[in-house]
Amino acid sequence: MSDQDEFDARLAAQFEQEHRHVPADSFVATTMRKVRAGRRRKDVMRVGLRVAALVAAVAASPWLIAGVARMNAALESSLTWTMGQPGAWVLGALAVLVVLATRVRSR
Repeated sequence: MSDQDEFDARLAAQFEQEHRHVPADSFVATTMRKVRAGRRRKDVMRVGLRVAALVAAVAASPWLIAGVARMNAALESSLTWTMGQPGAWVLGALAVLVVLATRVRSR
């Protein structure tokens, strides 16, 4: 038997044995502590960002509400301008053409 065959037999015997647990040494313990700390930090950051986004939305709500009111007023004025006018027919035809063009393009 050659050295290579002997090595392969020992390697196969090693793999056939039951898997052993990683010994509890200082490197493994330190690494696990660092991994847990990183996960905790990530969780805290995720929750913190969600809370910050909620606080920002609440703080910006007066400006958001005013902006929505202005947009509604602008939309209402533009719709009253086009109601009953030939411009309404033109806008409707353009909307239909855009829908048809997107459907034809998607095929």
